[in-house]
Amino acid sequence: MVLFSKVEPKRLPEIIADQIEEAIIQRAFDIGMQLPSEQQLAEQFGVSRNVVREAFKFLKERGLITIQNGSGAYVAEPSTEHTRSALGRYLRMVGTQEALSDLFHARRLLEGENARLAAQCANEEDIATLEECLDRMREHAADSIDKWSSADLDFHIAIARATHNPFLLVLLEPLIGHLHDVIAGGYNVPGGPEQGLQAHVAIFEAIRAADPERAYAAVIAHLRDSESRIGNHDSK
Repeated sequence: MVLFSKVEPKRLPEIIADQIEEAIIQRAFDIGMQLPSEQQLAEQFGVSRNVVREAFKFLKERGLITIQNGSGAYVAEPSTEHTRSALGRYLRMVGTQEALSDLFHARRLLEGENARLAAQCANEEDIATLEECLDRMREHAADSIDKWSSADLDFHIAIARATHNPFLLVLLEPLIGHLHDVIAGGYNVPGGPEQGLQAHVAIFEAIRAADPERAYAAVIAHLRDSESRIGNHDSK
């Protein structure tokens, strides 16, 4: 039988952290802006500086602030790291392979629309980034599973960036950030790197040609093929 310890009511530093978090969310402090000093906040809240220091630790753990020694606390840039960590824990609990079909289903729903929008919105810089990812895939197709897989993942992230819709990137990054091993599995399938590269070239050409429907179809075909090949390889 598991024995649990008694819990204490919410501590004062957490209460203060919650209030500062709400102020940040409500844009009372802009991204990159310095927060009031520990002493100033201690006076406002009527607590000691140690309590404020503990509150800052909570805010840093939540990814809301950065702390610069000798300077103070600053509002952090928004990050998907906490979302990625939460999804990572979920995948470890359910097992990535067991959730493979659902993961690819989610990718088709999201990445198909990403490709459509990227074909409409991509600029010259976006196209150059996609092409650079393809060059890395070509370079490492025969010598490095890790570098090839990283280039593959970067390509899909670059498509999301090319939509110029930050929410689509936030949704995709945590999802595929934990698929490195799954994507690497396609590398070990006979002909996998070559077929994968061809599929990515087809997606790239459709986006460069500003053809949304061709880009959508190319991504869907690629993801269905990848799921099929990885699934068949794992079952052997």
